[in-house]
Amino acid sequence: IMFSPAYLLFVFISVAHAANDWSTPCTSGACSYDLPASAGSSSGTVKIWGSTNAISDITPAAGWQIISCSPDSVNQDIRLVCMSGDATTSGCDHLYQGAGAEGKIVRLPESCGKNAFARVAKASDPADQSIPPTIAARLVRRDGQPPKVRGLTLDTNFGAVDASKNGNVNFALQAATVPGADGNITIPAQGSQRRSRLPARGVGDFVGGAIKGLNDFDTDKSTTLKPLDINKNFNLFNKSLDCPPVSASVSADIGAKAHAVVAIGVAASGTFVPPKISDFGITATLTADIDGTLGLVADVSGTLDSGKIKIFEVGIPGLDFPEILTIGPSFQVNAEAKAELDLNMDLTVGLNYHIDKAQFVFPPKKGQATSGSFKLGDTPLKLSASPAVKATGSVEAHLIPSLNLGVSALGGTVKSEVFVALDASATMQLSLEAQAEAAVTVNKASKRLLAPVGASFGGCFEIKAGLNVNAGADASFFGLFDPSTQVTLFNKDFELFKKCFGTPSRKRSLPRLTRIERLSVVGRAGGLACPSKGVGAPVAVTDQTVRAAG
Repeated sequence: IMFSPAYLLFVFISVAHAANDWSTPCTSGACSYDLPASAGSSSGTVKIWGSTNAISDITPAAGWQIISCSPDSVNQDIRLVCMSGDATTSGCDHLYQGAGAEGKIVRLPESCGKNAFARVAKASDPADQSIPPTIAARLVRRDGQPPKVRGLTLDTNFGAVDASKNGNVNFALQAATVPGADGNITIPAQGSQRRSRLPARGVGDFVGGAIKGLNDFDTDKSTTLKPLDINKNFNLFNKSLDCPPVSASVSADIGAKAHAVVAIGVAASGTFVPPKISDFGITATLTADIDGTLGLVADVSGTLDSGKIKIFEVGIPGLDFPEILTIGPSFQVNAEAKAELDLNMDLTVGLNYHIDKAQFVFPPKKGQATSGSFKLGDTPLKLSASPAVKATGSVEAHLIPSLNLGVSALGGTVKSEVFVALDASATMQLSLEAQAEAAVTVNKASKRLLAPVGASFGGCFEIKAGLNVNAGADASFFGLFDPSTQVTLFNKDFELFKKCFGTPSRKRSLPRLTRIERLSVVGRAGGLACPSKGVGAPVAVTDQTVRAAG
């Protein structure tokens, strides 16, 4: 049977009815809980269902008053008392019906525990039968006898419940980091409990639809979402050599500016008893402007690789149904630079792009294609290189913002991290041939080479930009995805600039130094070598801003 996305969305969410109803007891085999609401906050609903003997309630709606309970604990011993002299009419008896209280999943009042639902690990009659006066004054006594205080040991070890007694306990949840994702989750009829698995297609359609409205937000102007702004400068590597009569060095610096708005949504279904998530989808919507700049200054020969370096990280608001499902997101920026040089060089290149309402779903769901746009921005480009030697150079720079979503489910029994990484890169290739020989002089004060007077050169210079956006995970998650689950959301290379200049090489051009020759010249350190004799300071090759196409 095929259902339309509109029907499935209706099945999953109906915001006309609030899920938190503290006046109605959860004694009919189903119970819901909404995330606490506040202006501009996250929103969501979790619903559990099973047999009437599997799920109960210890809130005032079911006749109970909790005497002692920590609001911050998950595993704890509590005392409670039935406020009515008629435990059957008030609903208190429901906790003990069937096979008894132990093994039941119970709803907790908001003042008791961090979690909405807990397992009754043990039921007892505590020695401490005292009742605070404020509670005793409201008790309805029967036959003048004081009510019995009960004791419960609560935890979230759902895997310890014996499903053969009361059957499975199912759950479904939906949430987003924006208001409006809470509501009533419709479940199958109670007569079909043993087949009450929400359709996987429905979860997928909900994940895409629940925050579809985010695509209509003008994130550059006003929204309930708080933007992320960063402005960082960071040195990726800096090395120097003593090369008498000069000092030689290489340094790479990255500047990163970003303005980003991120929204996250999640939907999941499965069972508490036994603990398993049978379907899961997470979505993120991102609008961002990323402006990066790599600056490289080098007058040494050799190969360098900074490796991936984290230059920024900040936590952002997530989603938390304690002990059921927690999404803890962070926004991170990494940078990397590689260079293989045998000439003096001074390079500045931009890494600028704009992402507009890009939305992804993970793990991949049929019918949930990536949407939004990825555009390269105007690219500043400045290059100076030494003209006095036949040489080549290559430089590769990466600026990698990423959204990392830590996922913890069912009391932390399974954890994984889902990520979406946006790798903006620039790759330069330079091949030069000397065309004029000129005397090289040294500035004695700075111990730096001066540019040869009248020097010129021929050769070719090419620089490309790339943007590769991919999503994946670092661990298996209930068999739904694992580290091999990778999704390419966008992948494109752009040719920024290509130019050949000067005239073909002349017979008197200096030969390009081989790797052995470069490492045998005066001064070596960590794979770097001093420049060869006759290499002068860089002269300008290009200085411009490459305009983005379109």
